[in-house]
Amino acid sequence: MSGFIEFYFDFSSNYSYIVHKDIVALADKHGLTVQWKPIALGAIFKNLGHPMPEAGSAKQKYIWHDTMRSAALAGLPYRWPDPFPVNSIPAARGAYWILDTAPEKITDYAATVFTTIFSTSQDISQPDTLRKIVDGLHLDSDAFLTAVQDETYKARLKQETAAAQDKGVFGGPIFFYGNEMFWGADRLAALDAHIAAHKN
Repeated sequence: MSGFIEFYFDFSSNYSYIVHKDIVALADKHGLTVQWKPIALGAIFKNLGHPMPEAGSAKQKYIWHDTMRSAALAGLPYRWPDPFPVNSIPAARGAYWILDTAPEKITDYAATVFTTIFSTSQDISQPDTLRKIVDGLHLDSDAFLTAVQDETYKARLKQETAAAQDKGVFGGPIFFYGNEMFWGADRLAALDAHIAAHKN
């Protein structure tokens, strides 16, 4: 089997934030790496005709309650961003620049972006917010911000999102080990068992 777990997520995904540390720990447990796959879930939802739950609906109320409960169980601070969902497109484009230029920094970058959104409730779509994150990683923030607006990385995110949908990705977080897909922050136990049974 493969030596990695594919992690498909949108930085604006609350459940992806909740699971982002645990998936790294699970990969480490099995001697695997995480392949970070940021995508634009809004585009996939639009293509599939999946609207966001209506404000005040039973589903929306449950998701908001369950998110707070799940974050507490994961030992993570949580503040709902305002507005939500956030514009995560610049951060996702930037992730691919980091994967191309400093892949050893991608885990720290992703964790910092998630924390900035859901712990401090800062606006991740703003260049100054992204600059602080990239400067904190000791990377060239000017080059990063240029890449975020470059047609190459705009196209890259669209291509990665389309490829994810073609693979069957319809939400986030979604994990693949080999051809087996697992959806949701609550599916790590099933993923763990599957890896244990199939990695050798």
